[in-house]
Amino acid sequence: MISMKKLLSIALMALSLSALAQQQRSIHPNCLQGSLTNTKQVTHYMVPLLKDYDHQICHNMEGTCIYENNGEPYLYNYGHGHSRLSEARCKSGYGNRSNCLHPCRTVAASMKHHRFGEILFIKELVGLACGNKRDGTEMIHDGFVVVGDTGSPRYFNAVGRFDFFWGRCVRRKNGICLEGAATISQKLGYTPFCKVWDPQNPGVNGALKDQFVQKVREEARARGDQSAADDFSL
Repeated sequence: MISMKKLLSIALMALSLSALAQQQRSIHPNCLQGSLTNTKQVTHYMVPLLKDYDHQICHNMEGTCIYENNGEPYLYNYGHGHSRLSEARCKSGYGNRSNCLHPCRTVAASMKHHRFGEILFIKELVGLACGNKRDGTEMIHDGFVVVGDTGSPRYFNAVGRFDFFWGRCVRRKNGICLEGAATISQKLGYTPFCKVWDPQNPGVNGALKDQFVQKVREEARARGDQSAADDFSL
C-alpha cells in the first residue's frame, strides 16, 4: 500500500512537472523538453568596416574585418587570410567549421555545453531591431538563432553564455558596436531561452528546422550573399 506521504510527494512532483511544461510553452510551444533555462552574460561580435587594415582590430580583437585596399574592399578572417570581398565565399566572415556566419542569426557558444547547429529561441529577442539598411541586414527579430561558432573556452564556459553575431559595423568603441548590438547584448543577458531543434535528435521539430533554414537562406540572398545562402544547412 502506498502511504499518504508518498502519494503527496508524487502529486507535488506531477504539479511541478506540469508547471514546468506550461512555462516552456509560454516561452515557445516547441521548446525541447528540459531545455528551458536562462542565458548568462550575452556579448556580441562584429565585422568592423575600416578604411585600412588594422592588425589589432582585425586579427587580435574581432578575428575578421572588411577594409579598403586601393579602393577595393577586402575581407580578412583569422585562419582564412585576406581576399577580395567580391571573391570571398563568406562575405560576413567564417565560423569555426569554415561555415558562413549570418548576421543577427549566428551565436557563438561553448561546444562543451552546446552543439554546433542547435536552434535556440530567446524570448527577449522577439521584436528587437537588428542589423541596418547599409548592409542589407535590417530586420525585426523573431527570436530564433543558431549555434554556428565557438566562443573562447576561457569566457564561454556555461550553458547560455553566448556571443551574438551582429554583422558589419562602422560605429564602434572598445570592441562594442554602437549601432544596436550593445542594446541587444544588454537585453538578452539573464533571460529565458530554450532549444527548439537539436542535431542529435533531428526528427523532433524537423519542420521548424526546415523553415528556419529557408528563412536564413532568404535573408542571405536578400543581402547579396548567395554563397552564404548555399552554404547554410543543418
